[in-house]
Amino acid sequence: MNGTNWQQERAELLKRLQEAARVAGESQAEAAVYRELLEDWYEVAQMAETQRDFSILHRINQGRAVPFYLPGIEEGKSWGKYFLHAYARDANWLAHAKKALERIKSDADNLPEDNEELAKLKESIIQAADDGLIIHV
Repeated sequence: MNGTNWQQERAELLKRLQEAARVAGESQAEAAVYRELLEDWYEVAQMAETQRDFSILHRINQGRAVPFYLPGIEEGKSWGKYFLHAYARDANWLAHAKKALERIKSDADNLPEDNEELAKLKESIIQAADDGLIIHV
């Protein structure tokens, strides 16, 4: 492999790694927001059920920038469909990011280690891909 091909492959791998990292970061941020919101809702729903005071549900976002609105049955069903759609979309993004990181790692494994700089780059790319492939729960 000559220097030009190596540089082109390196540039392409770095570009793909940056894109995969961006998608993974966005998806993790959205998942964190969903999880926090659901945990808050679960806690308030338990409190409302225990105290038999369902007016608590209307105050779930009190003190936050977004005012809370408790939907009616039909609107709640629509919101559920929207949430399910967003969840499926995010799951697809995460699956795509995982495949991209696995491909980047596989491609990096095939890079030659002709010199110390290339060996360090290969190790760095593989480590970054491995970091992105860690399951965050």
